[in-house]
Amino acid sequence: MKLKAVATPILVGASGIALIGATGVWALSGGLYGCTKADEELAPTLASLPILDAHPSPTRPQDERYSGCDEDDGFAYAGQSYRLTIPRADVLTFYRQVATEGGWRLENVGPSPSPAPDSLAVDTSALCFDKAVAGTTAHLAVWFPSDLGDSPDEYGLEVTASHDGTAWC
Repeated sequence: MKLKAVATPILVGASGIALIGATGVWALSGGLYGCTKADEELAPTLASLPILDAHPSPTRPQDERYSGCDEDDGFAYAGQSYRLTIPRADVLTFYRQVATEGGWRLENVGPSPSPAPDSLAVDTSALCFDKAVAGTTAHLAVWFPSDLGDSPDEYGLEVTASHDGTAWC
């Protein structure tokens, strides 16, 4: 009788510790942190969006298109940078028209970098659009590195999306 009384709490305790350990491994391997498989698979879809190829005729793509999944914040992304050869206002006018024609909805206009709502992250988008893509909301940002004191002759497009809604411009 004493053996059974001692063995039961030990087995319950060991099972609890194993469960806590397994939960920790699950959480650290992507259960609560990082990108989901669906978001990792979303990155190539974002990279193939036609809006990333759109640019005013005097501008030219710079560097390679990039895409991936942000492990820290758990969202898919894709982007393209361009050499800035025309005034900033002309770039913004171009994307307001082309993005709207492509089904993107203007979400906001950002005159200068500022903290994103309810976040410590800085919103560097001069224009932010959204659109349904692959069953989730994608966000298109038109941004200028010069707003952060870098690369005055460049601008970029970046699309972010997440199936759990954690993406933003």
